[in-house]
Amino acid sequence: MEVCLGARTQDHRPTSGQVFHARLVAVPDHHEGVPGPPLHCCHPADYTRVPPKSRHSGGPIETPHVSRSPWYRHAMAIAPRTPEELLKDVKRLGELGSAELKALADASEIRKAPKGAPLFNEGQEAEGLWVVRTGEVKLTKSGKDGREQILYLARPGKVIVEGIRFDQGTYPASAVAMRAASAIVISNDFLYSLGERKPVLFKTLIDLRAHRSDRTLALVSDLSLRTVPARLASFLCTLVAMREAKGQDARNLVRDLTTETVAGRLGTVREEISRGLAYLERQGALSVSPDLIEVVDLARLEQIAYGPKKGSSSS
Repeated sequence: MEVCLGARTQDHRPTSGQVFHARLVAVPDHHEGVPGPPLHCCHPADYTRVPPKSRHSGGPIETPHVSRSPWYRHAMAIAPRTPEELLKDVKRLGELGSAELKALADASEIRKAPKGAPLFNEGQEAEGLWVVRTGEVKLTKSGKDGREQILYLARPGKVIVEGIRFDQGTYPASAVAMRAASAIVISNDFLYSLGERKPVLFKTLIDLRAHRSDRTLALVSDLSLRTVPARLASFLCTLVAMREAKGQDARNLVRDLTTETVAGRLGTVREEISRGLAYLERQGALSVSPDLIEVVDLARLEQIAYGPKKGSSSS
């Protein structure tokens, strides 16, 4: 399952009237193919462990002493699967016949990248369809001033579709390993050749690209039309909803991210994240401490994230 930051969906709307403890986490981006929580923000990297700083200093949101959840440890320690096993678990690819899946798997190539290194860079010739095998990869665009916008996070079983094209075009974004990662890639030449013989493959590839396009447009709308506090509130609401939908403990979201990484997910800078947390606390939605964010009024958080519900008066 994938969560696009700020995108409000019918399936992931949290229920009001609950109090819980939450830490800023990246949502497993669907992260399709791996059981457990997604965010994607998303999308599971051993982030640099440093002592928590002051309340809104821009330092890590998460305490360095929090233990990983059983799901997180399982997702990170899971043995690498074969290409065919990976492809079967991708929602839309899994609908192909066994012969097509085997052909795709046989044509795949395994690529590896150490932490911080790219699987591919923006502007390079697009190679084909990628599926993350181990680790975690962020799809990102960087400005000339060095600022970064994270488009989504991809974990084991997640497809990266930006390289699917048959016009000799280039990658529109970079894919960078957030921890040592590996992925399989199936070349565009092979995809085109197989698609000519099995047209259902072209439909599958179009569906994958369309799904990613929808997520990207939702992100663009979110970044251009909503304030940072609203994006941050939506981010927190989404985390809670995803955990609750999976029957997991919403009081202990253990995916730790620094405010800088959260800022990258939300299209802003870490100082704005700190100001956003302070604003949400002043509004009575949160209680913020150096290592914990307690949502004390989920209804108020929802209102800031999505606006007042129809038929209700805004406060």
